[in-house]
Amino acid sequence: MNKDRWIIIKFTFLFLLPSIFIFRLFIIQIWQKKDLEKKIERQISSKIKLSVTRGDILDRNNKILATSIEFASVYINSKPFLEGINKFSKKINIEHNFYLIENISKLNKERILNLCNKNKRFCIAEKIALNDAVKLENIPGIEIVRYPLRIYPYGKTGSYVIGRLNKENIPYSGIELEFDNILSQIKTKEISIYKSGGIRKKSIRLVNINDVIEFTEKNKNPTVILTLDFPLQVKIENLLKKYYDFLNPSLIICIVQKVDTGEILVMATLPETDIPYKNPAIDNVYEPGSIFKIFPMAIFLEEKIITKEEIIDCENGKFVYYDKVISDVKPHKFLSVEDIIVYSSNIGMTKLFLKYKKDKEFFNYLRLLGFGSATGIEFSNESKGYIPKTSDKIYSLLTPINVTFGQGLTSTPLQIINGYTMIANNGELLQPYIVKEIIDEDKNILYKGEKRIIRKVLSSSTCEVIKNMLYKTVEYGSAQRTKIPGLKICAKTGTAQKFDFELDKYSNTRYLMSCCGFFPLESPEFTIGVFVDEPKKGALASEVAVPIFRDVILEILNHYSVIKYAKAN
Repeated sequence: MNKDRWIIIKFTFLFLLPSIFIFRLFIIQIWQKKDLEKKIERQISSKIKLSVTRGDILDRNNKILATSIEFASVYINSKPFLEGINKFSKKINIEHNFYLIENISKLNKERILNLCNKNKRFCIAEKIALNDAVKLENIPGIEIVRYPLRIYPYGKTGSYVIGRLNKENIPYSGIELEFDNILSQIKTKEISIYKSGGIRKKSIRLVNINDVIEFTEKNKNPTVILTLDFPLQVKIENLLKKYYDFLNPSLIICIVQKVDTGEILVMATLPETDIPYKNPAIDNVYEPGSIFKIFPMAIFLEEKIITKEEIIDCENGKFVYYDKVISDVKPHKFLSVEDIIVYSSNIGMTKLFLKYKKDKEFFNYLRLLGFGSATGIEFSNESKGYIPKTSDKIYSLLTPINVTFGQGLTSTPLQIINGYTMIANNGELLQPYIVKEIIDEDKNILYKGEKRIIRKVLSSSTCEVIKNMLYKTVEYGSAQRTKIPGLKICAKTGTAQKFDFELDKYSNTRYLMSCCGFFPLESPEFTIGVFVDEPKKGALASEVAVPIFRDVILEILNHYSVIKYAKAN
């Protein structure tokens, strides 16, 4: 070998080839690094989207009211399944696999093989617990399709408040709908999966199904905690069922509100349903009847038009005003202002308004008391109710008279209850609320419901007078059947005729019967409202709503065991 050739060979191996190699490494490792990494990633991995579990709904005691559980449907892809069977060397493996499949699908071996011969792909089980389904994951040809299923541990109880999802998992009512943007804040997330060793088979397999389960558990949506005390809600709904079966009404509604904060502890409606398209406690509007009388009375007292001791001529139960006969259920000649509430005199309320005679101011005052507008509870579809205006086409001199005893206006059950809470709170109108907290997966508080005073409407002195009127209504008036020895209860009854639009007059057969109030008189803790819509039995609220009201108080006393009272002998 001549000297020149040797120099060329040495140069090639010592300088040129290493330089080419180094240059190539530079191109691969630095210049083309990002592009090559993407190609490699596409070759060895893939990405799939996983659904993130919908957030839970809890009560104030952290009891689960709504949650999502991962379920699965199990499919067999016939060709790889049959090929897998033929590859097993040991019969025991085949039998074990069929044993696992039979346990979940309830299909025997012969039936499974028969279906494999007739179908390319078929479902062998639906709504299977994910933990059971993944036992089949290593069997060739088995495909597991996972999905969340919404579960309501208390069944139909509280469904009007909690709400429901439709078959497509889209919410249509209740908290599920109102807080959908919170409960399903994160709908899906991507996760990388890696291809198995057999590239030629083009099969893709998760490294470990448990990794995916852990991933979804660590990526949860926020939890909504309600103010409801669900053990008490259950007790009261069970109580209402007994009365519902006996009275056969179209609806029974019961609301319990915490006086000092405005929190809703119970919002119960019968009959129960699995498809609660609306919540009658906040959606339905009624002419409230005599339970409304305390609010006009409060206005007259606040405006100092009257005093509680003043005596009013109640005309022995019949009074004609502008050709309309106003009557009382029980006739009285003379009543004090206080006894107008105690004995629920329509004539007495009429006479009080005729002393006031300020129509616009009267209706504006009622609006300040919270009527004719939404309470602000966390439901966007809450009804506002109706307070007349002097500009209304149907307005007449009788309109404000009718309103003084609860006709000619409409309100929701919640508005009435919140109004009674205002009296119990010495004139502070609160915004009721039903969401206590919203927390993330690490228990961090994202939102906290708190007491909110909308405005101070009435003086404490006026409210004290109204409280005592309601207490005396229980002691010797229309709400006597609510009495519990040793406990001072404030309550008012109402038997409201429902307007028949077909006959264009008030019905003599259809009524809303109610009883509303709070206890104890000295320092009110709970406001309660019971509304019985069109019962088939009973003529007066004192026979229908009052016994329910009393039993609800007993349930509250037994549940909280806080208020001490003397038991009946």
